[in-house]
Amino acid sequence: MRDGGDLRSLLRTLGSAALGVGLGLAVLAAGFFISRMTLADNTVVVSTSTASPTRSPSPTPRPTVTPAPTTAPTVAPTPRPSPTPDPLLVTASSGQGLRLAALTIPAGYTLTSPIAGRVTIAVYQYIGGEIRTGANAADQPSFPYLFVTSADREIKLRPGALNRDIELLVKDGDTIAAGAALFKTLTTGASSWATFYDRNVTAQVIASVTALPSGVEIDPLPVFKR
Repeated sequence: MRDGGDLRSLLRTLGSAALGVGLGLAVLAAGFFISRMTLADNTVVVSTSTASPTRSPSPTPRPTVTPAPTTAPTVAPTPRPSPTPDPLLVTASSGQGLRLAALTIPAGYTLTSPIAGRVTIAVYQYIGGEIRTGANAADQPSFPYLFVTSADREIKLRPGALNRDIELLVKDGDTIAAGAALFKTLTTGASSWATFYDRNVTAQVIASVTALPSGVEIDPLPVFKR
């Protein structure tokens, strides 16, 4: 009987021990589960607290537009007008024992003096085969001779008929500068030399030059060639 009581006592003891062990295991399991849950919660919290703040998207930079360089419009330089060639043609001639310069010029041409000096004008007519001055024949053309006298030389010009072939721009006794206008051609009528001495002459002016005070004839070409 004692053995049976002892056995039951032992079984109760074992059962209590097993129950205690089971409770302990259950408590441990519950603690483990709760700790896991707590760890998970903490992890979430930590993860949430350390998350990087959301950044606003940076504004897209506008493309920089470089303005095209302003260039001034190209202006072509104004060409300088070329000087009009002088139509005066000077050629050597001779007659009456003189060295002469034949000046060929168009109608509407103004002849200028190559030197400064005093102007003397003499007017001639060809009457009855003779060269006369002071005749004043109304039916005959008058031919002026122009003398321009400086300190060292005298130029003698023989143009065409007065007021028919030429128009005088100076008066007898005028003092002029080099380049001053002497007369203007109205036609291409020949010099008085063609009427007085040689009908083959076609130049509008026949000129000669003498040195002063000697009166020696000199070459007229360099005086008129420009």
